[in-house]
Amino acid sequence: MLRMYQYFMLIALSLFSSHLIASTLQAPLAEDQLKQSNVGAYLGLGLDLLPNELNAQLPEDVLIGQGILVSGFMPDSPAPKQGVKLYDILLSYNSVALMHPQQLIQLIKNTKPNQTSKLSVVRQGKILTLPITLGAQNYPLDADQLDYQFDIQMMGYSGYEMKMPSKNYFETTIRFLAPDGVVRRRTFKGYYNPIMREIQSAPDLSQIAKQKLTSVISERKDDEDGWFGDWMPFSDGNFF
Repeated sequence: MLRMYQYFMLIALSLFSSHLIASTLQAPLAEDQLKQSNVGAYLGLGLDLLPNELNAQLPEDVLIGQGILVSGFMPDSPAPKQGVKLYDILLSYNSVALMHPQQLIQLIKNTKPNQTSKLSVVRQGKILTLPITLGAQNYPLDADQLDYQFDIQMMGYSGYEMKMPSKNYFETTIRFLAPDGVVRRRTFKGYYNPIMREIQSAPDLSQIAKQKLTSVISERKDDEDGWFGDWMPFSDGNFF
């Protein structure tokens, strides 16, 4: 019998989306509250590679090497409540043939919590299709997320962009931590003196963030290399 390796699934999918606002006449766009944890899809299965003895007993229309074994359930797993049984052989997930436990782990990682999927299983020689609604589970922030939160809390911002469409006219966008704890983006536009005043008077930007924007605008103004147009090819942190 092949040695069986057990995989317990603590799966997560986090999604971060962002948008630019068109003008400082609008309120800064809320992006996201700083996370305390991640939330991801959860099935809570212990999975093993399929031994040759069981593989040989699968129906003829099953692909060679297809199938993984359910070897246990984690606490609060939604799977047994929805018909999955111990020692079921999982053949496919949403019609994708399952060849290895890590494959199912990745498929669930790419699925949203509370989404219903189709799980094809072999039980007592018969192929069954089970609708499975995935659960949700919190899991800790990773090292990159912790570094990002530390940086934005210390400096008050996490990145910026700046361009000069014409001589002495500037557009700059910054992603910053607002006083209410929400990460937002704000865009400033204008000629040198007005935009500098507008940045300095922004009530929700940290002093460090104001200094960063005014310094890059001043550097761009003083450079006098005739460059105009696209966004400057620099940014800080995780700005994207």
